Amino acid sequence: MKTWIDDLPKVPFAYRELPPGGEWMTREEAASCLGIGEFHLNSLMGNTRRIDPVCTTDRKLVLTRTSVEAEKHWRASASRWRKVLRLFKDIARSF
Repeated sequence: MKTWIDDLPKVPFAYRELPPGGEWMTREEAASCLGIGEFHLNSLMGNTRRIDPVCTTDRKLVLTRTSVEAEKHWRASASRWRKVLRLFKDIARSF
């Protein structure tokens, strides 16, 4: 069945190669792993580029497990001062 997006021009997105095996997770899994909502996760992906999206063969957007684990480690080990600085930097980048 043909859909409306089939006729659109193919734009090369800056997604990474799909990691082998189970080295990726869905956005819902990543949000629950980090303990945040999907809106906050989307801002991490879009504005800050800290979470690496990859595209599967069936064109689904998933995230690399290493980037999610790196973000989780940073949140657990960063000082309060680093978190405040990161917040201000994220706010400035969102404009």
